[in-house]
Amino acid sequence: MLRVFRLALAFLGEHRARAVLTSLAIAAAVGLVIWVSSGYDAILKTYDEYANLALGRYELAVAPIKVNDNATVPSEALKELRSDSAIASADPMWAIHAKVRSTKPPKASLSQAAKPQERGPRPADVGLESGPGSGPGARLPESLLLATDSPEPPFDMLRGQWISGGLEAAVRADAAAYWGVDAGDSLVVECQRTTLELRVAGIVQAPTLMGAGAFAIPILSPSSGELFVSTNTAEKLTGQSAAISLIGVSMNPEADLTKFRFGWAPRLSRYSTPVQFQEAYEIEEALDQAAAAQNVKLQSLAATGVAVLIAALVAMSALNMGVNERVRQYGVLRAITFTRWQIGLLIAMEGLLLGAIGFVGGVAGGWSILKVVERAASRRLYHGAELGATSLTLAAVAAFGGTFLASLVPAFRAMRVRPLEAMAPMQAVAAGRPLAPWLAIPGIVLLAVNPLMTFVFPPDFGTGVSARMTVGFVAMAIGAVLVGPLLVTSVDQCLGPVIAKMFRIDRKLLASQLTSHLWRSTGTAISMAVGLALFIGIQVWGYTMLEGFVPGSWAPDALISFRGPGLPPEHAQEIGEFPGIDGRRCLPIVVEQPRLRDDLTHSATRPSVTRQDNVVLLGIDPLRAFLSDNPLLELEWVEGNAADAVAKLKNGRGCIVPDHFLTETGLKIGDSFTLVPPQDPERSPVYEIAGAVRLPGWHWQTKLTGFRPRTHRAAALVIAGYDSVALDFDLPAATHVWFDYDMPNANPDQIATAAQGLYSRVLGRDVAIDSAAEGEPAVRVMPVERIRDVLRGNATRWIWLISQVPLVAILIAGLGLLNVMLASVRARHWEFGVLRAIGITGPTLVRAVLAEGLLIGCVAALLSLVFGMLAGWCGCGIAQYTSFFGGLHPDLVVPWRPLLVATGFLLMLATTAAAWPAWSVGRRRTLDLLQMPQ
Repeated sequence: MLRVFRLALAFLGEHRARAVLTSLAIAAAVGLVIWVSSGYDAILKTYDEYANLALGRYELAVAPIKVNDNATVPSEALKELRSDSAIASADPMWAIHAKVRSTKPPKASLSQAAKPQERGPRPADVGLESGPGSGPGARLPESLLLATDSPEPPFDMLRGQWISGGLEAAVRADAAAYWGVDAGDSLVVECQRTTLELRVAGIVQAPTLMGAGAFAIPILSPSSGELFVSTNTAEKLTGQSAAISLIGVSMNPEADLTKFRFGWAPRLSRYSTPVQFQEAYEIEEALDQAAAAQNVKLQSLAATGVAVLIAALVAMSALNMGVNERVRQYGVLRAITFTRWQIGLLIAMEGLLLGAIGFVGGVAGGWSILKVVERAASRRLYHGAELGATSLTLAAVAAFGGTFLASLVPAFRAMRVRPLEAMAPMQAVAAGRPLAPWLAIPGIVLLAVNPLMTFVFPPDFGTGVSARMTVGFVAMAIGAVLVGPLLVTSVDQCLGPVIAKMFRIDRKLLASQLTSHLWRSTGTAISMAVGLALFIGIQVWGYTMLEGFVPGSWAPDALISFRGPGLPPEHAQEIGEFPGIDGRRCLPIVVEQPRLRDDLTHSATRPSVTRQDNVVLLGIDPLRAFLSDNPLLELEWVEGNAADAVAKLKNGRGCIVPDHFLTETGLKIGDSFTLVPPQDPERSPVYEIAGAVRLPGWHWQTKLTGFRPRTHRAAALVIAGYDSVALDFDLPAATHVWFDYDMPNANPDQIATAAQGLYSRVLGRDVAIDSAAEGEPAVRVMPVERIRDVLRGNATRWIWLISQVPLVAILIAGLGLLNVMLASVRARHWEFGVLRAIGITGPTLVRAVLAEGLLIGCVAALLSLVFGMLAGWCGCGIAQYTSFFGGLHPDLVVPWRPLLVATGFLLMLATTAAAWPAWSVGRRRTLDLLQMPQ
């Protein structure tokens, strides 16, 4: 073993530049894993802790669907929840408002009272002001108290003890900082002319929720309470019997949270006061951090996979080159008693040494990057970014796993060397490879497997989807490898003359340069193609999925939301007279978010963005919306037509649904479904499907316009007649007005000011624009173009964030190409010497080597386009059956601009990687080239 180890070190030292470049590439791959996994783990820990702290030790919270400010949870709901075996505990909480003051003078502001320490503000330690009513930072006249008799605190105690009864309270950390109190101090609480002095038993480490703005979803969670008191104390304060404002639900560890939640949802909506679940995910969405918490873990694992592949390909190239150059040496070793297994162990030892050097260098470099990131994002990553066991494990997998895989093929080749080959002369590699076209046939068949399994024979929902996806993408990867040799020969023959002319060299000088070393060229091109193929796949997948959420041309130009009692229909017509609004295309609407009586979308089995237990129901004048000379909504009808649908909407409870709703539910035109009004669950209006249309982007159109007043998800946007929806759901006034501009440069701010004046005149009170305190009226104008810009901007940032890994992979692969080009040039020194001797100049040889690098880049680019396009397209297709955001079936979108930029970057990198080998050949004299060892 020792002599094998020494020999491996000697072989690595024989070509130091190659060993350094290979180790550097592996170190870069390891650093990539460290950077991604540690950085993402820090973000994930921050986001998850924030989300989980919102509910504390509870997985779910049950709160009323907000019918009025005094709505409470029925006691029978608590009783039935406690009887469910899946629930470990169900703790009722009573929310009351009271004036709170300390005997100590208050701080000037909350943000000054609790300044961040070391790594920025922790959500549990500092209040985050986000508008009126968002927490003590806003300093409303009254504070929110939560009364509970739970024996355990909903959050960890920062200091002191949890309340045990009597005149004592536990105070949220940020509120305690504002009032300047700590455990053992006192607070004076006044409620309905009753004043009590409460001793502060302890400080609760709970966050302050952000995002509860004027048009956001109202959230009542355990973290909403600034003080926690016993139920008996709350009854003394109010002089009333306790009610239930919220129930915190803890699940048994073996319970299925998703099935429990969606199985219980229909039951919760049928109580005398309809209630609904809230969970940490919903709080997280209200904080606009859900996307990060959902994707970061997957991205770190994907980065590890990319790093393993890149490290394996780069190391394999280096080891293969060593095998090619040492055939005689291996024959001599076999002749002097080395066994086949010792030869294989020698190759494996070389790979492990390269992996060890790369691992140490990559960890050091990755840790340095983390420290820089930690300083730059200290306010967001308040936990810091550290090298954890998971990050080091993934880095080790990338380094040693990659080099182990890389050593298998070279070791097998070296073990086949016979002792007699030490005496045989070196043979040149045959120039022609008739095998390439034959390999391409099964390659093309394998490339077609994934599209066929995804689109022609789509899977059913279930466990088989993952297996089919694995088979499909593995088949595509093998197919791309088998097609590689054909692409090499095609590029050599078709693009070779073009590039020769571009570099001003004789086409015969460049002819067959790639094909003469077919497998080396193919392997190098594949290693270069990995990063670009992933980049193309991510871009195609991301922008195609995005298109399903961007409001399409069907959406009117803008919408006015009226928070509060709403605008009576007779006054809503006046909005059409505002400057900038097309009065012919301006309609009032009413909106509600009722639950489906039956789980038609099977949300309890597998919830997704389109598989929910409720819909957004929009009431509008159907004639002016669909059939007038200038209709407001110009829709693409998938089933039915406008004339028949309008007749059903005007004469009954007909409705128009998006096409995906029919797919998810299995319903068809003429079928009916029953809705449950939130304010009156005993009434169950039945709506008949009159038509199906395409509504791309309805999801975000409803998200940012206040169309979802009950919960953050909905299965579909359903359009019905104005009168039917207003009557069935007790909506006497318009909640919104939809309109088009009458000029391209209409000013939304001026329209908002005019709407404010009209609403204020109708209500006889002041009205705010955009945001207002809880319960106060406000108007807001939301242009559809602003929704598109917000969505595209946020999505583009995320798409480019996850595209960084493939771009780094392209850079790492460039080191592998440099290695190959150096070896290729070194092996052809005598050939280059002969060319110099017959009159070919040094600059011409430099251009020839650069052209060869560009040819390899062209092969990699073509291979990337083939695999990346198919991967992105099939990824979107399979996402309909696996992703939470699947089900919208968007059309394929190819973002050509970033694809062309990335392809140009790869071609430039391939040419640049050949610059050093080209310069090394061009500067040598003819005699030196002829005398250099092969």
